[in-house]
Amino acid sequence: MCSFSISRTAALALLAACSSSAGGAGSDTTFPEASLQSLGCDDLQLEIRTAPVQPPTAGLDGVEVVVTDAKTHAPVEGAAVSLVPWMPLMGHGADLTPQCDEKGKGRYVFTNVDLFMPGEWQLRFQVSSGKVACSAAPTFNVP
Repeated sequence: MCSFSISRTAALALLAACSSSAGGAGSDTTFPEASLQSLGCDDLQLEIRTAPVQPPTAGLDGVEVVVTDAKTHAPVEGAAVSLVPWMPLMGHGADLTPQCDEKGKGRYVFTNVDLFMPGEWQLRFQVSSGKVACSAAPTFNVP
């Protein structure tokens, strides 16, 4: 299960995007085998990959997070997973809300991740499954 919250500005941007005939920027879901970053919380492990290139570049990108149990390494399915792109030095996020699709075997793919300008970006993840939760914010320098 993917989840997200949406601001009023993001809702308007999403409506505009839905009415556009332009398709699929950031929807390339062919991810590399090697993870860009691996992060752990107490009970969960997150592997992060980006597409169409890794590391991500300015523009619309796809992001895959693979969630596994930190002890057993079993995939975690049916988790609530959200992603907020955030530019810490500028103090803002993006107007587009990333769209999430659970692919099975612990894979959650986000499309339309709008890293619209060069600089330092965080991908702020929130993951919860049952009684375990994880917050992670890997940081990338986006050219």
